[in-house]
Amino acid sequence: MIVAIVAIILIIISGITAKQRENITVVEKWIGNLITPVQSVINTGVSSLGENISSIARLTKLKTENEELKKEVEALEKEVLNLSMAKSELEELKGLKYALNYIEDTEKYNTITASIVGKSPGNWFNIFTIDVGENQGIKKDSIVLDSNGLVGRVYEVGGTWSKVISIIDNNSSVSFQIMRDSSLQGIVTGSITNEVTGYLFDPLADVIVGDKIVTSGLGIYPKGITIGEIVEIDKSGDHLLKTIKVEPSVNFKRITKVLVMGPRQIDY
Repeated sequence: MIVAIVAIILIIISGITAKQRENITVVEKWIGNLITPVQSVINTGVSSLGENISSIARLTKLKTENEELKKEVEALEKEVLNLSMAKSELEELKGLKYALNYIEDTEKYNTITASIVGKSPGNWFNIFTIDVGENQGIKKDSIVLDSNGLVGRVYEVGGTWSKVISIIDNNSSVSFQIMRDSSLQGIVTGSITNEVTGYLFDPLADVIVGDKIVTSGLGIYPKGITIGEIVEIDKSGDHLLKTIKVEPSVNFKRITKVLVMGPRQIDY
């Protein structure tokens, strides 16, 4: 009510003082003195209200822009992740291609890349399933590699899947030769603890810790595939056999993609 009354008085005064005059009446002076503080308060309130409304509008705009930026950042992060995954997969495929350099006369083998879709319980990839099978030409005893060397062989095949047994499994054995001297040969096997151990046919074989071993070409595996490195030599016992412990070149705790080659034709 006070604001309304003041507004009416202001309107009346404005009408009275609309024309320019040299002098004003005492009453006008008194009303002016009374109204000016009130008018100042009203102007201040209106200005503050306007500033508050502007601040709210700016905050709303900033919030909208912030949400849009967050969405853009999420989209960019997703794109970076996808690019990283694509790059990682490309590097894996390149590595699998290089794995073929281990094998002589690779043109005799049909090769296909595969992804691992399942594995046996535990941390080790001693038995696992891949996403290719008979429909892609996979057969029992097909050879499985990764970019670092020999993984194992296919032992069971379905239409679109296959199961692989790796060289660290206790049901696996591989004939090998020492890389620096192919005349030194032996057999390595896996174990229930996923360690790879073996022996050399010659108990006097001159082998040392650090020697690299590769497939010898005897059995289902072609010659020249990297198996691993000798990390321990046991010279105790009756010396009928020289036993060794091998660190596989493949990381059997982390495998995502493999290269599968058709089984080797063995002439008996």
